[in-house]
Amino acid sequence: MNHSLPGSPELVTVDKPLELGRHGRPTLRLKNRIVTSPMERNYGTSDGRPTEQYLDYLRARAVAGAGLITTEATFVREDGRGRTHQLGLHTDAVIASHRRLTDELHAAGALVAVELNHGGRTAQAEVSGHPSVAPSPIPCAVAGGEMPRELTTAQCRELVDAFAEAARRAVDAGYDVINLHGGHGYLIHQFMSPRTNQRSDEYAVPERFANEVIAAVRRAAPTIILGIRISVVEGVEDGLDAETTREIVGRLDLDQLDFLDLSAGSYEAGEWIVQSGEWSRGFLADLAASYRDLGLPIGMAGRLNTVDAVKRVLAEGTCDFVSLGRAVHADPDFIGGLLHGHRFRPCIACNVCIDNLGVGQVTCTVNPQVGRSRVPVATGDVTGRRIAVVGAGPSGLTAALELSRAGAEVTIYEASDHIGGDLAFASTMRSTPEFPGFMTWMQEEIEAYGMDLRLDSRISPEDLADTPADGIVLATGGIPQDPGFDTGAEQTIQIREWLKANPDALGSNPPEQVTIWGSDSVAMSVADTLASRGTKVLLIGDQETIAPEAGRRAKILAVPRLQEAPNVTIVLSSRVISIDDGEITIVGPDGEYVLPTAGPVLVSRSTRPLNPAVVPSGREAAMSRAAGKPVVLAGTVVETAAPIVSTATKSGYDAAQRLAHRICHPTQILDPLTTGVLS
Repeated sequence: MNHSLPGSPELVTVDKPLELGRHGRPTLRLKNRIVTSPMERNYGTSDGRPTEQYLDYLRARAVAGAGLITTEATFVREDGRGRTHQLGLHTDAVIASHRRLTDELHAAGALVAVELNHGGRTAQAEVSGHPSVAPSPIPCAVAGGEMPRELTTAQCRELVDAFAEAARRAVDAGYDVINLHGGHGYLIHQFMSPRTNQRSDEYAVPERFANEVIAAVRRAAPTIILGIRISVVEGVEDGLDAETTREIVGRLDLDQLDFLDLSAGSYEAGEWIVQSGEWSRGFLADLAASYRDLGLPIGMAGRLNTVDAVKRVLAEGTCDFVSLGRAVHADPDFIGGLLHGHRFRPCIACNVCIDNLGVGQVTCTVNPQVGRSRVPVATGDVTGRRIAVVGAGPSGLTAALELSRAGAEVTIYEASDHIGGDLAFASTMRSTPEFPGFMTWMQEEIEAYGMDLRLDSRISPEDLADTPADGIVLATGGIPQDPGFDTGAEQTIQIREWLKANPDALGSNPPEQVTIWGSDSVAMSVADTLASRGTKVLLIGDQETIAPEAGRRAKILAVPRLQEAPNVTIVLSSRVISIDDGEITIVGPDGEYVLPTAGPVLVSRSTRPLNPAVVPSGREAAMSRAAGKPVVLAGTVVETAAPIVSTATKSGYDAAQRLAHRICHPTQILDPLTTGVLS
């Protein structure tokens, strides 16, 4: 069914311009239907100003062709700050730096939007420096658990004024569009929800605060294009359901708005805000349909990470523009893919980006250039140089691609019969169904750049000296951690080796029962997948939690499933001291005890680098002397960080840069660049 606005029933394509503006107010013409979403990144300064790094990031997406670039959720008052390096429009002192940003993005061909926000109960004093405030004194455990102070009636009005002042600054800073953040469990949403608004004054009315903010912002910025982002469902049992949310939005002063931007979720239902790869693409489409009769242009987010998904929701009239976050974070040329059919790095919905938000700059698993505290520098020109890459896991593949793009003739040696390394196994897991996209894209890049891929090819350290190459990247992976004793059990096997020997075990031929020794992310994914196939699983780990090296969003679905599955037994904080046929002896909080093993014992203990006592630079230097040419290490063969795909790709990218520099400048040291502040 086509849900397009009256008067525009024709097929909507991604490159079709869109005019925003109503009721005699000035209009704004978007050159296409592509809007980048207000994705926070921690790329600002500690006082809320954008940096050169931030500008470079957004400029790349503007140059790629987005019609409207949205910065991020921008705090309107200091006590509403949720991140250490979040952008703010809380004081006139930041206007000039924001103006520099909008001027540069306008010059790059894009319009620019800002999302005004206050964190309310999600803002914490340890970040903002101010006590948390909220409609009612109900803490947000997910954000930190600080008990917020209940706003008085007068203080609610002061916050309305803070939104208006921020809107005035946005106009002075040159923003074309203001989007009010009325979703995701932030302040405006907190007033809407019965879960977080238990007031008895006039602000007990769910839409009251939002309507006052809309009116105040419209007075402060009478000609601005103004919209509001809402969560069409809160996602928690005692929160706003879809029907109630729609009723509240219908009572907003819609005549003062120019569009609605639809998202979903709240802090306690983060899986709705940033979805797992298990969720269907464009999953908000059915809920979005109920907003069509409001007569406003509709924007929509939610798992729009393929060209087909974006084109479908536009063509079906589900929305008038798409709000794209992770897809354009992974690669600005996703926009080129939509408009011109370009190849692009696929977002694999690993959610490393959102999980990094609480600890530092937002990075990306598939795009190692993003968010790494410096403006990326081009890899040195190695045109015509011959490079050997040993290992075709994510690290080796990333290094090979970067060096190929820099002009090298690359040969990849891989001992197995496929690319991707352990990622090939991850691609079969229940919780990571998007991972095959990375390998498909990499295979296309290998072919496009004419790399020489040699599968089933082992190359020993002794062979490196005879390799006909000007430089070598060694990305062969680490080694499994030694259990510390001879298990003596024939059924004990490293989980990776078991997956190789039983390729159908996670699919059509699952075992009846298994024991998994280890509680890292690999163990979690295998246990979750096998349990869904009906396998009885005993999971034993010495850690206090499952997959502590993985971020919250990466395991937000899998861990609760494991904890609730009747065919899964979890034993944590327990050390295995012996394994005999049919029995496993462990020491846990309650002492030593013996459990019967169930099926094969699959060992999933994180790998460690080779020769960890030797610093990487020393190992590289020694290998370079032995080989008579530059050798750099990449991936778990050298990294001590968590053995996850994100670490591997970043290590591969850095190895490519080091190798190119050593080939071109053998006596120099490659120093990182720093980022500046826009002023």
